[in-house]
Amino acid sequence: MSVTIIRQWTGQGARYHHYDTVEEATEDTRDFIVQHVDPDIDPRQLDEITRGVVDLHGMHLDYRENRIVVEPGRAA
Repeated sequence: MSVTIIRQWTGQGARYHHYDTVEEATEDTRDFIVQHVDPDIDPRQLDEITRGVVDLHGMHLDYRENRIVVEPGRAA
């Protein structure tokens, strides 16, 4: 089953990433969060965020209160 993940920074356009499998989408999403958000993120929090992003096919990244916030996004 193919999966499309939509990643968007607040104030910028959405970027669409296409994957052949859910596992591939999950792994790349996890890597993206670690690289762009917090390399020391709690593994439980990382798993929870990643599951939400893959389930909803979207990720919204925002910068608030001097830190980056990752939230599940919604497909447009």
